[in-house]
Amino acid sequence: MPVPMLFMALGIALLAVDPVAQMPRLTIKGHTKVVNAVDFSPNGKLLASASDDDTVRIVDPTTGHLQRTLKGHTDSVLAVVFSPDNAKIATASADHTAKVWDAESGKLLLTLTGHQDSINSVKFSPDGESIATGSDDDTVKLWDVSTGKEKGELKGHTDSVNSVAFSPDGKVLVSGSSDDTVRCWNLETRKLIRKLKGHTDTVNSVAFSPDGSLLASAGHDETIRLWDAADGSPDATLGGHNGPVKALAFSHDGTLLATASDDGAAKIWDLSDNAEAAAFQGHADWLNDVVFSPDDTQLATASDDTTVKLWIIPEPKPAAADKKNTPEKKAPEKPAVIDKKTTTEKKPTTEKKPKK
Repeated sequence: MPVPMLFMALGIALLAVDPVAQMPRLTIKGHTKVVNAVDFSPNGKLLASASDDDTVRIVDPTTGHLQRTLKGHTDSVLAVVFSPDNAKIATASADHTAKVWDAESGKLLLTLTGHQDSINSVKFSPDGESIATGSDDDTVKLWDVSTGKEKGELKGHTDSVNSVAFSPDGKVLVSGSSDDTVRCWNLETRKLIRKLKGHTDTVNSVAFSPDGSLLASAGHDETIRLWDAADGSPDATLGGHNGPVKALAFSHDGTLLATASDDGAAKIWDLSDNAEAAAFQGHADWLNDVVFSPDDTQLATASDDTTVKLWIIPEPKPAAADKKNTPEKKAPEKPAVIDKKTTTEKKPTTEKKPKK
């Protein structure tokens, strides 16, 4: 077997960046179908995964041992998230409902009904008092966590809403859609602030940086786009995946961005220069989600191969202490970083995600 093929078989990517790709620390099995989403509890003691087998599995991320299984949805569970205080878990499903569970006991607390189609995304507000959901019915809904009652609806997208995210101050909600746009909403007025255009295909994932200054979006057009959260102006476009980018997440210190793709790889980007810093390969199928551990030392990924994998994030190499005594090295070529302001991109031929 040729050396490059051998490396790929072992899960090692050949990169033009340093450090090289990493191998998984732990592979967690148990789901019987596609794993759609994964999330760490804020205290790092639990890891939740959501699957097409209609369940959510809660494990100890240190050992991978199962703690409990949440059963109640009657169709694929498409999203899962912990509340900021570790006390609750919210899930979203193709059965048109979202549910809220007690994280400690696994008891079902609330079922949120109102969407007319699959719910693709669910998020707690920063204060933990509200929940936002995005659905294939093209709407975003807001819910009261204490009562389970609908608080409002955001309309404007013309296709499925695949991802929602609250700003760190809880004043803005952003949504990504199969209509190829990202929309920012004022949560006090429930009005659209702005519509961000740039992706040439379905927007699969959106997220705010921890300080709220940046907005990131991942698309079926194989790109990651960074936007100024204050005015919506494009900051940069990152190219490096060879398939639709399904998910993204900022590190908690705001210095890194992780992405997951149908090309089977997760990548980490250094936001100081938007360069690819590491790649993680080892799944046997598409990746659907990626998340940092609370201490930013590990990455969790969810895949169509029915597993969740945990990866150690490599520490950056320290800068040379004395440049006088260090031979000058040619800087490695960076992955494509496309400035939308000056570059026109051709629309990929990737098919748009069909509505469920």
